[in-house]
Amino acid sequence: MGMKSMKYKLYFFLFLLFGLLLLSSFKAAAADESFTVTVKDGYRIYQAPEKPAAGQTLIVALQALDKKSRKNKTQLSRMTFLEHNFQLEAVAGGWRGIAAVPLGTRTGTYNLKVQSQAGTALVLPVAVVDHDYGEQRLTVKREMATPMRPENLAKIKKDRHDLKIAYGASAPRLLISDHLRQPLNSPLTSPFGTRRLLNGKPKSPHGGVDFKAAIGVPVPAAAAGRVVLAEELYYSGRIVIIDHGLSIFSLYMHLSEIDCRVGDQVTAGQIIGKSGKSGRVTGPHLHWGIKIAGVFVDPLRFVNDSEELLQIPWQTENQESKNGKSEL
Repeated sequence: MGMKSMKYKLYFFLFLLFGLLLLSSFKAAAADESFTVTVKDGYRIYQAPEKPAAGQTLIVALQALDKKSRKNKTQLSRMTFLEHNFQLEAVAGGWRGIAAVPLGTRTGTYNLKVQSQAGTALVLPVAVVDHDYGEQRLTVKREMATPMRPENLAKIKKDRHDLKIAYGASAPRLLISDHLRQPLNSPLTSPFGTRRLLNGKPKSPHGGVDFKAAIGVPVPAAAAGRVVLAEELYYSGRIVIIDHGLSIFSLYMHLSEIDCRVGDQVTAGQIIGKSGKSGRVTGPHLHWGIKIAGVFVDPLRFVNDSEELLQIPWQTENQESKNGKSEL
């Protein structure tokens, strides 16, 4: 073998090595962009995004750093954030969970308290930014905007009781193995979070998104879960609510038909009803919402956020590290 040939092979090897190192650095950078990492009180804390906005979620994962004492560490059970309690799920090497920022939360720093049965285990300051989703004015029937009839008030009272039961018993673990998918791909007729004025009077902000849909369009479940409500409510019309675990619920409102029952275990994409115009509406459409421990969040953004929720970041880091070594 000539010296010139050996020289070219050496250059090729060095070029290949440099490329693999550069690729590994890109992978590490991508992982860093997903989660912000903080080390505090014996835990490595992963959060995404770094600064959640009002109406958005905060993904949290906690890893106990000391492997020898990990078994002796207090078991974490929940998080408290902005006066709401959010569940934590034990996973290999730590815990994961999701918190949510209520609509109307002002820009500022708020404490996320991680709780155990013994009390507060650690406190993490979280910077939150405000977000203005705009305003929407709608005209509906007077009795739908401000009910006055005794039978309607009684129906609304019963509905609230049924909703409380539906939201009161979520699975303590994630029931999904893949990220959520929006139920329809049709244009939006009303976005998330808008301040609503019905017949000129302020009402609650829009807690979901409205998809354009004629009466009778099949509506699939956004992800696997358990049906916790399938009935007709005064405001929501025919509605299906699915529990996805960790107090994550998806809602499908104003249906013309319901094709599932309470207690059904549904799969992602399974048809659970058909679109319609039941309840308080101005026309046929599908209202789709995501509610987490009593807080409505932007469902379209949560489609992406649910991918990060399914990750166990320290396992991802270890796998990327192994892949990088094997490539070298």
